[in-house]
Amino acid sequence: MIPAAWRVGRTGQALAVGCGVLALGLIWLGAVAPLWSFYADGQAELEQRQALLARMQGVAASLPAVQVAAASRRGDEAGEATAMLPGATDALAAAALQESVQKMASAAGASLTAVETLPAATAAEHWHKVSLRISLNAPWPVLIGLMHAVERAPARIFIGDVHFHSPAVVTHPATLPIQASMVLFGFRPAEPGAGT
Repeated sequence: MIPAAWRVGRTGQALAVGCGVLALGLIWLGAVAPLWSFYADGQAELEQRQALLARMQGVAASLPAVQVAAASRRGDEAGEATAMLPGATDALAAAALQESVQKMASAAGASLTAVETLPAATAAEHWHKVSLRISLNAPWPVLIGLMHAVERAPARIFIGDVHFHSPAVVTHPATLPIQASMVLFGFRPAEPGAGT
């Protein structure tokens, strides 16, 4: 309870002003500040969406040019020559495959721990199968990135005999390296009457 002497005169006026300021502060903190923050957050989100819209419109505007370039590239790569591994012999094709795989692994952020050239095999008289077994230690996202890069390679490269080695795979964090090995293989045309 406030004493009666404090409610009159200058003391009373100062107390009334103080109570008024306190009430305004509470109203500001309880109502105005949250509304102001809500408005600022909405404004920031609107600006982000407008920036995203501008980027998407730019991407959409460049789509015809990208489609033309992709069609041109498909036209250049048409035919079985681009699907085949380069190289006049199995050894040259294996070397080209190894170089291509090492470039893809470096681009994906992985380093190969072992590369083994497997013996070439004849497939359907007209094709030679050229294979490499690779081993690497890399986090899961890097392994998936490497597999996607192999899938998108200009020469048709296939993945087989994939093995992952990791303790407690269920609780294994995605950023920790996993030991992996796989066989990558492609084909080159067999030349009639030519040796491998």
